[in-house]
Amino acid sequence: MQTSAVLHNLEASVEAQLALAGSSDPGVETVGRAMLAALRPALREAAFELANQAAEEVRAQLPGHRVDLNVTEGEPTLRITPEETSMHSPEEEFDARITLRLPPSIKDIVERAASDSGDSVNTWVVRTLAGRAHNNRSSRRHVSETFDI
Repeated sequence: MQTSAVLHNLEASVEAQLALAGSSDPGVETVGRAMLAALRPALREAAFELANQAAEEVRAQLPGHRVDLNVTEGEPTLRITPEETSMHSPEEEFDARITLRLPPSIKDIVERAASDSGDSVNTWVVRTLAGRAHNNRSSRRHVSETFDI
């Protein structure tokens, strides 16, 4: 993500407005520039919060994947990797049952999705439900890296 470029464009727009406002009163421009300097850290933090919210959105839409927010060269980046660990323990047996009643249209969608992924319907449903349950359980993650603002 190019947060630095976006923040630079925002600052340039504010500075242009300050120059216009300060043409009649240089004190206005001086105070405005001081406020902009004071707001820079908060603007950068807001950009990282937006990146974190984007990570949450992607995470919610990609069950079975890990979405991490990393900082690379001062910029937030999203890293998406498939979760390789199984959602159930290897020795756990598949003997619990749930009977679902669903419309034929949804059954067709599930069967197509399972076929497209090369899984049986049962495997696809178990993997999808486990991924969704896992994501809901750990829905709030934070940036774990340090960075300068």
